[in-house]
Parts: sequence; structure tokens; C-alpha cells
Amino acid sequence: MTSTAARVPGGAYEGSGRRAAAAVRGYSSVVITSDDLDAAGHVAIGIALAESAYRLVMIGDLVGDLAPLQRLMTDDDPHGIYDSFAFGTSFKKVARTVEGTKNFFFMPGGTDSPATEEILSNGRWRRFASEFASSDELLLLVVGASAPGLDRLIAQLDGVVLVGIPSLSAAPKAVVLARIAHPPVITPPKIDLAPPPRRWTGGMLGAAAAALIAIGAVAGVLIGSRAPERATESVPALAAVDSGVPDSASRPRPPVLQPSNPGDSLMATPFSIEILSSNTAEAANFELQRHRSVMPGATVSLVPVGDTEAAWYKVYAGAFADSADANRLLVSLRRRRIVSNSAGSVVRAPFALLVDSIPSQGGMRSRTSEMVQSLIERSVPAYALMQRDGSARVYAGAFQSAEQSALAATDLRVKGLLPLLAYRTGRTP
Repeated sequence: MTSTAARVPGGAYEGSGRRAAAAVRGYSSVVITSDDLDAAGHVAIGIALAESAYRLVMIGDLVGDLAPLQRLMTDDDPHGIYDSFAFGTSFKKVARTVEGTKNFFFMPGGTDSPATEEILSNGRWRRFASEFASSDELLLLVVGASAPGLDRLIAQLDGVVLVGIPSLSAAPKAVVLARIAHPPVITPPKIDLAPPPRRWTGGMLGAAAAALIAIGAVAGVLIGSRAPERATESVPALAAVDSGVPDSASRPRPPVLQPSNPGDSLMATPFSIEILSSNTAEAANFELQRHRSVMPGATVSLVPVGDTEAAWYKVYAGAFADSADANRLLVSLRRRRIVSNSAGSVVRAPFALLVDSIPSQGGMRSRTSEMVQSLIERSVPAYALMQRDGSARVYAGAFQSAEQSALAATDLRVKGLLPLLAYRTGRTP
């Protein structure tokens, strides 16, 4: 293992972790590994601090007494992950709340090292990861890159974040969600302040004084330039995430999908009503469940906010070729007090994620309803639009641009679907 973290401020890695949080959004169980375990610990903390603003996050120390993670503890209870496997203690009993934070928990290594093949390859991790997925929570496990059984652990989870290493030889087939480079270590030049031995003469005193003044100026410049570095040691500015976009992007972005049916752009039904825009999934889903039966084509879209790590959960209703039709639905919803007079707006959202289709056949209405309901039970915000040939297309979300769909597409893939970005076509049943 290298000792990069000893030479680079931990805050630089935590900053990289915050930027990498966007790459793991939509996933629920992730391994973070590195050739420098302290660096991996700091990255995990950065991801957790960013993601805990939106959902519960738990870090597990599968190294054992990892220094950056040990600082999260405020008690002296040594029990942790090792003890959970050795004595059957539940994970919930060994988890600690991280003081001063919300939705941030930590599981220490325990009374002995958990970095054993028996623990890392245990099938219990798959069940634990499934619980996090069903609750829309995030599990982060910090593990050494050469730990025994690492490949079997990763196979039970969603993916891996690599810190300072381009690949993982122990698990070559692992899904890599993000790569974080070690920050460059800049060594200041050495300045030899000792003058060479020479005889002092009266004529040289002026030169000596000038040299001392120059040295003082150089020292002042060095001190002045280093002071801000100490003051802002924790500012995330050094590490970069390999996300396939220029460094200036400041954080990794999911790849932009391309519409699978560009020829349907002129046939699209682009107009919808934006019912609600919330920063929590709970509020959006509550609104959707409360009024789904009276809002045709109702769905929730997970939409990133610009280049930030934040995301909005937008509730949409309807799919119309004409904005006037969308406005009539909005007036009706306001009249029925489903939407307040000050809420709701007609927006152009021509894109959606196509998750399934049903060929034209007898009993289309009931078949379509059954498919949509089965997807809703899997927490997929599905809705169907009937096509001109009698078939149906099942969509999730509505998006004003292709870029907006990336996070939602990732979320659907985690749920086992293979969504395609498409121009929405058809009408509500």
C-alpha cells in the first residue's frame, strides 16, 4: 500500500468523494477500494456526506480500525462487523450514528479484523444489500484492493469505486462506477539559506543586508502562499474523477442517452403538467400515490439540478400533442382542488424512458393496466400510452431534455430494467 493519504490532506479525498457521489446515485451498495486505505476511507466519508442529504447512508469498515473511519466513532464500544459474523449480532446493533449529521451511520470493523475471506465472501452481504436497495438507501463498504474474497463480495453488490488505481485485478469483471485519481503531491523547492563561507569586508555589508531582505521577501511569499493552503485544507480541489468529461465539469456525470426513435420526434406528445417539484422522493411519491387515479399518465422524474449534486423529484401528469389540451387538464385538476390555483404548470417534456411495450391484442386495457401495476409495485413510476396501431408503450418519467434522463435511467437499471430514451408517442388510455 502507498502512503499518499499521509502526504495529501484528507479533505482533498473527501472533496473527490463528494463529486463522485453523483456517480453512485441510483445505486444502493458500493465497494470503495484503493492501494491507499486511508484515501479510500476519506472518499467514503465524502460520498456519505453528499448522499446523506437525500437518503440514509451507512459506511462499513471492512479493513478494521481504519483511521479516517475510526474518527467517526464517539464511543469506546469495540464491537463491529467482525462480531456480527462471529457471534450473530445484527448489523443494526453494531451501527453508530455519526454525530452532527443526518442519515449518516457507521459500522466499525470490530474486535478483530473483518478482512477475511470467510466474511467478505459471505452470502449475507447480498441480503443486506437487497435491504438497502428496497429502502432506497446506500451501503458503502471500504475494503483493501488485495483483500481475500473481494471478488465475491463485489459480485453481491452494485459496483465499485476505485481510488488511485485504474483497474482491479482481484475482480476484473466488477462494474466500476467511478475512478478517483490520487491528488498530485507538490513538493516546494528547497531554499539553502546558509551563505557560503567567506570573509566579511566592510564593502560586503550592504550586499549581505540586501540578501537578508531578499530572503525575508522570499520567506514572506512562501508563508503567504502556504497559509491559505492550511486554512482551506479540506476544500475539495485536487482529485479528479474519471467520468469521461473534461476536468472542468467539477463532478462525474452519467453518460447522456440518445433517443432510440429519432424518427418519431414529429409525432411526439411533448406537453405535460408539472404538478410538484420536490427535493425528496418521499414527498413526490406521496403526491403521486394520492392522486394517481385521477391524473392520467402520472409519473415521477428524477432530474439533476444543473451541475450540482442535487436532484429534484418532479411529478408530471398527462401526455399531449397540444399545449391547449394540457392546459385544459390543469384547469380541471385545479377545479377539483387536486392542484392548488398557484401550483401546476404546462411544460414541454418530449422525452421519456421506454421500459416495455405490449403488441396489439385482445383485452389491451386490462393487459396494459396489469403491466403498469406490476412495475409500480417495483417502485417504477410507470405509465402507458396507446399507439396508433393499437399497441401500447410503457414509459417512466418525462424529461425536457435528454441530459435530464441520465439519473433516472441509472435508477431503473438498478431495479433490473433496461430503459431506452425515447420521444414519447401515443395517448393516455
